[in-house]
Amino acid sequence: MTRHYAPKPKPPPAPKSKTMLTLYTHDGQPVEYPKPESKPTFNQSPGPGISWAQWSWNPITGCLHGCEYCYAREIATSNRAAATYPVGFTPLFHNERLTAPAHTTIPTKYRDDNHQCTNGDCKICAYRRVFVCSMADLYGRWVPQDWIDQVHTAMLDNPQWQYITLTKFPDRYPGLKLPDRAWIGTSVDEQKRVRIAERAFSELPDNITKWLSLEPLREPLEFTDLSMFEWIVIGAQTQTRQPTGIVPAFKPPLEWVARIVIQAREAGCKIHCKPNLSSNPGMEYPNEYPGDK
Repeated sequence: MTRHYAPKPKPPPAPKSKTMLTLYTHDGQPVEYPKPESKPTFNQSPGPGISWAQWSWNPITGCLHGCEYCYAREIATSNRAAATYPVGFTPLFHNERLTAPAHTTIPTKYRDDNHQCTNGDCKICAYRRVFVCSMADLYGRWVPQDWIDQVHTAMLDNPQWQYITLTKFPDRYPGLKLPDRAWIGTSVDEQKRVRIAERAFSELPDNITKWLSLEPLREPLEFTDLSMFEWIVIGAQTQTRQPTGIVPAFKPPLEWVARIVIQAREAGCKIHCKPNLSSNPGMEYPNEYPGDK
C-alpha cells in the first residue's frame, strides 16, 4: 500500500527588515524611525480647522510651549499615535520630509495656474497652500537655527506653493528670508503676547501676507495697532483630551470678539471668525480672506 504524505507547509516569508533612520530631538537625542518606503509628500488636510489650506507639512513635530488646550499634543500623545510620534510631543526634526514640496503634485481637477480669487472656500486656491508645521512651532525658542534654515531653504527652492506659518514666538521672523506670497502668522491667545507680536510684525517686509491668529481667544485683548496685519482669525477653544485629562471648551464672550472686529475694521484688516465662536445659527460673523500678493 502506497502512503501519501502531505507536503510540509512552507514557512511564512520572513518580514522585510525596515531600514531605520536616525532622527534627532531639539536637545540632540537620537531617535530611530522607519524610513518611508515612498518619496515624502504633503498630507492632505480635509478637516475644517485649516480649510483655507488643503495640505499640511511637518518637517518638525512637537512643541514646548505647554499650552493646556493644544490640539497637536492631543494627537501626538494619543495611544494610536505612537508609531508616528515615537517621542510623543518632544520636538523632533524629520529631515527626510524636506523634499515633500518637490514631490507633491496638485490633483488634476484642482490645477489651474491662471486661477486667481479671494474666496477662502475655493478648492483651487486651497490646493496651492500648505500649512507648515501644523504639529509644531517651527520658530519656538528651543528650535535649532539649523532646522529653521533647512525648512526655509526647502520653501524658497519650491516657490510653486503658498506657505502658511504660525508661531507664538514671532521674534524669530525678522532677519529670515521669507517666501514670496507666504502667509506669515503669529498666535496671540493672551495679552502678554500682544506687544511681542506688534514689535516683530512691524519689522517684516511687504512681500508676504501678515496674519494674526486669536484662536483660542482666552481673555479680552487690547492692541495698540492692528494696521500691520492684513488678516485676523478669531476662534474659540475646543475641548481636548490631554495627558493630564480633559480640557474643556471655552467660548469667548461676544464683547471680546466685537472689540477686536471693530478695531480690525478701523485698521483695514480682513476678518475670519471660526464657526466655533457661535452656537446661534442666526448670528453672522465676518468670514473674509486675504487677497493674493
